[in-house]
Amino acid sequence: MILKADPDKVLRFLVENFELVRSLYLAQLEGNVISREQFNALTKHTGDISINRLFEYKLLSEQYEDIRLNDPVRAFLAFLISEFKPLLPSELEKYRTSFVELFTAVQECPEGEQPILLEQLQALYDEVQRFLENVENNTGQLLRETQHLKANKDKMEYGERIRRARHLIEYYITPLNNILDLQHSESIASLLGQISAYANRERLVHGYQLARDRFGQLHELLRGGNERILRQSRILSRELLPLIERLQTESEILSGWLFFLERPFRHEVPSFTTRSYRNFFGSSTGANVALFMEQFIQRVEAVILQEEEITAVDRHEVLFDRQLYVESLQEQLPVHDFFEWCRERLYQNEQRPSTERFLKICSIVFEDSEKYETEFTGRRIEIELEDFVFHVPEVKVSSKTKKDDVP
Repeated sequence: MILKADPDKVLRFLVENFELVRSLYLAQLEGNVISREQFNALTKHTGDISINRLFEYKLLSEQYEDIRLNDPVRAFLAFLISEFKPLLPSELEKYRTSFVELFTAVQECPEGEQPILLEQLQALYDEVQRFLENVENNTGQLLRETQHLKANKDKMEYGERIRRARHLIEYYITPLNNILDLQHSESIASLLGQISAYANRERLVHGYQLARDRFGQLHELLRGGNERILRQSRILSRELLPLIERLQTESEILSGWLFFLERPFRHEVPSFTTRSYRNFFGSSTGANVALFMEQFIQRVEAVILQEEEITAVDRHEVLFDRQLYVESLQEQLPVHDFFEWCRERLYQNEQRPSTERFLKICSIVFEDSEKYETEFTGRRIEIELEDFVFHVPEVKVSSKTKKDDVP
């Protein structure tokens, strides 16, 4: 029997059984569905009446052998708990199509069809609101996942953490940054700017008062949305990307130490019994420390009153195109002096050469060691960069695949 429950009864039931419902939501968030075994384990100490109410109140529904929270309930719990499954950028890209279709319909609406124009404006307003909310949810969840990855509370192996960091950058963070890039003419943020400019004109000159009011509402939403998009872009470029790139930088230090332990007799061991003087701090150390400390400061958001004062974040200051160097190395193999090759590529491709970027370029061989063959000549060379002088071995790098193919 299907109960026609009053809304207050359903809400009271959710309050009384909130921990159970939260556990069901988190289980579905992790596995997309709640298996029958998970459901039985989570409801082991729950009475039959409460279990029946979950289905009678339409909070849960059965799908073959599995169970799912109904979408309105799932969305409500996501809002309460602030735990979301990040949307792939391809899922966010669907909004581009809907924005273009709705915007075109508004522009081409025949004169005199005022009711349909109002409905189209309302649909466009709702779609923009959903897009902005999803972008904020995505950015917040990606930041939480990145901080969780940095803290490594799950005790993951280091290689797995690096792979997870690269996965987040390549499939979520970089594409999301492209979607929010106001300087790119094909980005969704740029499209919303065009819609905002059109709505601003129509709210002043349209001949129908209700339409002018709706255009005004849409323009105000898009003005505020522009600020919200810039806020998410700042989170991506100033907090999330530096945090996750520091995780990758750590791998270079550990990879070098592990590389030495694997071949301890092929490299000179530094003397730990004699006093030596080395400068461990460079000109960029203070800036890097300041960048790290910024993420813990409770910053007050600046209120921007004029659209022309808004400037987009230069993402080239923080993004490192690893794939560019991998492809360049593959094309030039074999390389007879790998570290000198890294220095040349650094000054050729980077607008702001730095020691950090040099180490990132050097790491492409050691992080993918299964793809490359390295041969040490026994000689050492000096690489001068910023305030550092690196005494590095002369290394010849060639492709394992190509070498194995030689008869």
